[in-house]
Amino acid sequence: MPASSSVTELRVHGVGGAAPDRLLGTTAHRQIWGDRIAGFYAADAEQRGRKVEAYCWGGMTSRSSARVLWVLLFPFMLANLAGWTCSARIRADRWAFAAHRACGRLAALGITLNLLLLAALAAIDVWAIQFGGHKVGRAAPRWEKVVHAPLGYFGPGPRVVFGATVVVAVLLVLWLLSRQARQRYEEVTPVDPDQPRYRGSAAALPDGVADPQFFNGADTVRRLGLLHVGAGLAWLAVVVAWVAEGKLGLGLEIAAAAVLLCSIILLAVEAGGDRAVRPLVVAASLVLCIALVHAWQANPDTDTGGMHLEHMRAAAIETFWLVVALVTARVPVLATIALLRRMGVRRGAAGTTVPRTRPSWPAAPLIVAILGMLSVNTAGLGCLVTAADSLGLPQEAVFPGLHDKLPWLTVAPMAVGIAFLLIELIRYGTAGNRRDTVPVLGEYAGRAAATPAPPPPMDAWRCNALPIDDLCDGERDRRMRWVRSIARGRKLAGFGPDIRYPLAVFAAIAVLVVAGIQADIIGGLGLRPFASKASLTLAGLIPVAGVALMRWGWGRPDARRWLGVLWDVGTFWPRSFHPFAPPCYTERAVPDLQRRIRWLNDSGSRVVVVAHSQGSVLAALALVQQPAGQPTLVTFGSPLMKLYGWAFPAYVHGDVLNHVQEWRNFFYPTDYIGGPVDRKGVDVPLPDPDSAWYVAGEPMPPMRRHTGYWSDEAMWRQIDQLAAEPRRARVPA
Repeated sequence: MPASSSVTELRVHGVGGAAPDRLLGTTAHRQIWGDRIAGFYAADAEQRGRKVEAYCWGGMTSRSSARVLWVLLFPFMLANLAGWTCSARIRADRWAFAAHRACGRLAALGITLNLLLLAALAAIDVWAIQFGGHKVGRAAPRWEKVVHAPLGYFGPGPRVVFGATVVVAVLLVLWLLSRQARQRYEEVTPVDPDQPRYRGSAAALPDGVADPQFFNGADTVRRLGLLHVGAGLAWLAVVVAWVAEGKLGLGLEIAAAAVLLCSIILLAVEAGGDRAVRPLVVAASLVLCIALVHAWQANPDTDTGGMHLEHMRAAAIETFWLVVALVTARVPVLATIALLRRMGVRRGAAGTTVPRTRPSWPAAPLIVAILGMLSVNTAGLGCLVTAADSLGLPQEAVFPGLHDKLPWLTVAPMAVGIAFLLIELIRYGTAGNRRDTVPVLGEYAGRAAATPAPPPPMDAWRCNALPIDDLCDGERDRRMRWVRSIARGRKLAGFGPDIRYPLAVFAAIAVLVVAGIQADIIGGLGLRPFASKASLTLAGLIPVAGVALMRWGWGRPDARRWLGVLWDVGTFWPRSFHPFAPPCYTERAVPDLQRRIRWLNDSGSRVVVVAHSQGSVLAALALVQQPAGQPTLVTFGSPLMKLYGWAFPAYVHGDVLNHVQEWRNFFYPTDYIGGPVDRKGVDVPLPDPDSAWYVAGEPMPPMRRHTGYWSDEAMWRQIDQLAAEPRRARVPA
């Protein structure tokens, strides 16, 4: 057996998934590890002089059509993502970093309470009280009779209980989904299970993603899930006791508010009070049960209009401001910490600094959290208003003012998004001007001159795609279109960070809506409504359209790739801030890779990990936690620094990636997702297209962009050389 057969190439695909046949380039393969969700496959025959294996992890994110329903948890995903967008400067400050994590968890709770508030308005006020308070005629649709049946024989008190039961069901469904996802992903045993467990969350680990316990967040998800359940039940008990009034009402409100306050305090604390979490959930459940019994026996009054519960509007307003306070708590807290440091109270509080090599986005945690709040209110209010209209209730069934806010939550963001796309389209179109095409012409002219001519008679078939002298106008225009397409492709590759501008405007719109709500409450000049009917239809269709879009995209590789970029990034990080976010697939993928690499190493095989796109992030972070000097890493189309280093600078930066010693990173200047990792000796730029020469009668050389790496023979020749190099001596970790 030749020496090269001791090398095993382990391939890892990118977003959207890839079948083993496609990843291995052959149908002659077998599964050697894993299950139908994620597993390792080995080709029966060697390729390019080495064994080839593939890790197919697409089943954890995109293979099942039912997983598109995770899109309904999009606001929770944003809430969890907000905590990970911490800046390097905040992480370097011990006080500010602890406050950032606490405020991130509180903002996540605020979005949970926001959803429960919308559910309570729909279930208690609209369905139980208003719809259940009138009789349904014989000519009513069958579904309307079914929905009305549980309420028709009861008074206001029992109907409040029925509505509250629906809210409890919503909360329990979220918790059960979180629990099921935790058992499937987060409870995967790490590679080194004997290491001492860290009591805090993964976000607080001193070594960040380099810590072997980083992708082991089952305990954190379990703790946060119980605290969210306890806080939600306690909040619902406050609302039920408030609207029920009676002799026990005030006492129940105080008791439930105390439990809610304890839940908030325990959430703010990183890992303290673990023994009090379960008793807190039990206490919240008991208080809620007592409040429901009290409400059943009570006879809640309606307001002067005879439609809403008398105190429901006040409860909704107070809850809304609690949500706003939780989501924006980081502003006064971090400002106070910065002020104390400026005053000299906190000398030497900052720890080691993290180098910043890319433009910063310090407001990202606040903006992303506000976007989570904006998304849940946009879809929730749309569903609330649509439900009231479907039940035949008048417009006043939803509290005054909410109808007026829907255009600002739907039409205004859509207009901003369209304007942003138009601006980017104009920038893309103008990228074909002389300033951008001259460098392309010079680069490919030099490369064409350095390329030797093929032997006769093939030299007669060789054509140059560059515009040269003595060409007719039509042919010159055709060749210039090719040059302009390259210039535009390179320009498009740098558009990614521009997304922060519309997101900031979306957050500003949310702040404007909050100000408008306050103006309505105090009787001032609120926001003027516009396009009310269109916004109502749009808001009601948002959840359905989101699921339909994801379902459509999952069945088409090109669309799945675009949708998968956003979704795979959003679900990449552990659920250290919001337990109801979609599951973190890296909690399983990274240990899977580490186990296989370690097994191959122990079997005497040298491992060359070849990873594309999102798979390169999985592979790099898996090797960051491995002893140095073992596997060789090859990445292409990697978003490690272009996306992750920009959006998550506190966790992905050069110091962390320096743990990987043997590494080559290939990238095209036209790649809109991948790019360099800013490390000498690692980054290898590749031309795209590779040459201006092409065969007569065939299309001009196309751009490979993000998806053409697998067929780039020039890149694979360099990988062959890297795999043939002698194995370096292991460096002690």
